[in-house]
Amino acid sequence: MRSVLSTQLEAAVLTLAGHGALKDRLCAAYCDHLDDIKEQDLPEEVRREFGLMSRAMHGARALPGDNVVRASVRKFSNDEAQKFAALIVRTHVLRIQGLAATPKGPARLANPSRNATSLAALLALEGGSSSGVQVKHVRNS
Repeated sequence: MRSVLSTQLEAAVLTLAGHGALKDRLCAAYCDHLDDIKEQDLPEEVRREFGLMSRAMHGARALPGDNVVRASVRKFSNDEAQKFAALIVRTHVLRIQGLAATPKGPARLANPSRNATSLAALLALEGGSSSGVQVKHVRNS
């Protein structure tokens, strides 16, 4: 049985993987799925970082007709937005690993932090973006 937290994290990651600018996807992922998550419900490895992200998401003053998260995300650098997207993906990975842990142990990702960061870099690619991220095509021989 899936928990509400697992469902929220998965929905946030799927939102991040969608179309549009990274900052728009990050804002939607946070507003639609993560804003009401309590730090103590998260894997211990990411609680502090998630708390810092939540405070950053509520750091700007919103203009009339806007919301505070959208105003805050607009002020993030591209690197900050990518870092927060990676944190959301890593949080989801750690949650899945924690739920899947059994005495025999499932096959785990070698380095969830690195993998989440790599995924976030791919998510940050925005049709022709010059963010410095290059995608290599590998041919299997």
